[in-house]
Amino acid sequence: MKNYIYISAIGLALLSGCKKTAFDAVERTPGTANFKHYISVGNSLTQGYQDGGLYEEGQSMSYPSILAKQMAKVQPNMDEFKQPMVTGNGSGYMHLAYINGQIQVVKPDDAGGYSADPSWANWGTAEKSQKYNNLAVAGIKLVQCVNLTTQDKQVNPIILGGVHTMLFNQDGNPYARFMDFGASEIPLIGGTAISYLEHVKQSNATFFTNWLGNNDVLGYVINGGVENKPFASFGINLDLNALSDEQEFADKYDSIVKAFYDMGAKGICANLPKITSIPYVTTFTVDKLKNDYNYPKVWITDLNGNVREATNKDYVLLGASSSIATGKGTTQSNPFDNAEVLDENEVALAQAHTITLNGHIQEIASKYGYPVVDMYNFMDGLTAGYTFEGIDMTAKYIEGGTFGLDGIHPNPRGYAVVANKFIEDINAFYGSNIPKVIVGNYRGVVFP
Repeated sequence: MKNYIYISAIGLALLSGCKKTAFDAVERTPGTANFKHYISVGNSLTQGYQDGGLYEEGQSMSYPSILAKQMAKVQPNMDEFKQPMVTGNGSGYMHLAYINGQIQVVKPDDAGGYSADPSWANWGTAEKSQKYNNLAVAGIKLVQCVNLTTQDKQVNPIILGGVHTMLFNQDGNPYARFMDFGASEIPLIGGTAISYLEHVKQSNATFFTNWLGNNDVLGYVINGGVENKPFASFGINLDLNALSDEQEFADKYDSIVKAFYDMGAKGICANLPKITSIPYVTTFTVDKLKNDYNYPKVWITDLNGNVREATNKDYVLLGASSSIATGKGTTQSNPFDNAEVLDENEVALAQAHTITLNGHIQEIASKYGYPVVDMYNFMDGLTAGYTFEGIDMTAKYIEGGTFGLDGIHPNPRGYAVVANKFIEDINAFYGSNIPKVIVGNYRGVVFP
């Protein structure tokens, strides 16, 4: 009877002479935005890095690439979204394999690992002469993007140069090799450095997404609060893992956003996720080590160099996996190193810094009239879990379905969720109706 009534209702609707029905095609519109030439800036989360590396299949699923395909559905004349693609295994990446009857994470340099593609050594050489829409660089800090001082002009081209500089014995960022920052030595002898900001200014964007700033906190976090990545050349001493100076961050973030504003681009910024929203930090809680790894107590070396028993406010990092396998941390005489732990005080420092930087992001974006995607609360919500189109997703390592094997970066399904969040906020602010992607069409972690 219910089916008959339902069918009759549809029949009456079809005979009623109404011109609009539930089956009318949706009229797609970009609203007040102009997606003609979309540019994305950011770090590894924007470049498509996942599973501990930049590889072809993963990079093709970067959130800006996903987003660009959806933008084209409301603006068909949109320019092709170009990324500086790696080939095959790219830099190498982690995968899962059955070993001795168990599923284990295999790193690129392990036996049977997916090591770097032969083309990786020269990736970026030819790309320097080309223009790309995705300007993201894995590992880049926001404070490295703008050269405000003489020291910036000396240091940043070397940090981002992408090559080993024999003269100063410093390694540049290989993920930045597709960009020209000037010859590393030239700024020291009167030459001109090329900043990341200059690439932004030359991008001719009509629309942008900006998710810069994560590494201004993340380098400190993933190294357990140990600021141990020195840059020491020509009388300049820097720690590349240190939390970025707050005022320097604000000044340089303003420079990036102003560059887009000055070229008349519409766009959207995103703030920084909560540090405890990634499984790299939260996987090995004290309770998990006691319940799943038979630790009677968990001993750590804290921020002040003290050896003490860990509490539930301390986190043993995912990078300590190999140490856990040997039983490290079970006794006071063999504690986890400080670099393997984000202790309570380090959590508080990093968390406070994130909130401060997010305040600058919000203030500066608002100053120029741009919205901000609240990734701080959105990603934190994954800790409790979301259901997307009937698919349950959490921030739990591997089985949560959101993050890749490095425990920091999303997998393709996670990047689809991120893209949908950007779409949601772009639509709300600019009155566009970009269709969201079907999350289930994107893979999660690949099991053997």
